[in-house]
Amino acid sequence: MPDTEDHAVGDRPTPSETVQAVYEAINSRDFEAGFALLDERFEWLEPDQTLLSGHHRGFEEVRRAIEMQLEVFDEFTIEPEEFHEYGERVAVPVRQRVRGGVSGVEIEVRIGHLWTVKAGKILRLEVFPAREDARHAAELAERGERSD
Repeated sequence: MPDTEDHAVGDRPTPSETVQAVYEAINSRDFEAGFALLDERFEWLEPDQTLLSGHHRGFEEVRRAIEMQLEVFDEFTIEPEEFHEYGERVAVPVRQRVRGGVSGVEIEVRIGHLWTVKAGKILRLEVFPAREDARHAAELAERGERSD
């Protein structure tokens, strides 16, 4: 079954537990804890129509993207709604809330995150505008198919 299962290896957390920990770090603004969960080769893919669009690779690019986000938004939270594990991949429908720093405008979006976790470290985050697409991509990857 693809949903979260308890299959931690030794003291290593499951992929879902690792992803849950990164959301906790993001929401508490504990970036040191968040970066500790990332593999040094971490990559973050954002859709073209977003503020942080593109492919961010490595700690420095990711740090710059986060700093840019913090310059624009006073508040930023991500609420994971479910964790669906597919081997090393975890699909998560999320509710993201932000408030503009200058405008004070609050925005809420529902999107999908697809995380890849290997040996307890997060290798990749791919963001999908349609939340169900993250789960579909994880299912295709598990079957060895490509989503593009």
